[in-house]
Amino acid sequence: MSDTTALDAAKIAIRRWTREELGARAVYGSRVLYAPSVLAEAAELLGKLYAAGQEHHIDPEDWAAVTGLPTGVLDVLVARYCSRVKLSTSELHAARDTLIAELGARRVTVQPGQRIAVAPLPGGPAWGSRGESGLSLGLSSSGGWDISVDEIASQPRPIAAPTTEEGAREVAGLVHKILSGESADPFAAPLPKGASA
Repeated sequence: MSDTTALDAAKIAIRRWTREELGARAVYGSRVLYAPSVLAEAAELLGKLYAAGQEHHIDPEDWAAVTGLPTGVLDVLVARYCSRVKLSTSELHAARDTLIAELGARRVTVQPGQRIAVAPLPGGPAWGSRGESGLSLGLSSSGGWDISVDEIASQPRPIAAPTTEEGAREVAGLVHKILSGESADPFAAPLPKGASA
């Protein structure tokens, strides 16, 4: 297996895993949202692991029989981007300011504060107990990005994304897709037990 073929297999595995998680999301709720660069990094790492395995006559299918290698790769990256973050105050402010500017450029109404409140888009979904709330975004110097419904009792969900200005642009893109309904709703109510997504 060439490095290119290993990378192709890895991209398919990462897409399959995230697609399956999207299906599971409707039943259980989403655990993590992924920035495109993190998914690309996961595919590259998984491709290298597949290529190394191939040197020992281990095919990607062989890994699947004994372990969830794609899941492990994503879990490692989630740990890096969501719990092993170290930001200076200036880096944190630069990333937050970039997020606010990017959302504004996409015509999203934001209200900066300790968390960044994001209003729903006209014609897009809304959340909360009355179906009128927007979203709330956070960035901490040790925990990375997170997103929640803009209500006090809402539990934040991590966003695996770089805590840089470029990462802020990716987060703005993810948020805009959620607000416009282009992306799966990470806060959709779970389906009743036994129902299919």
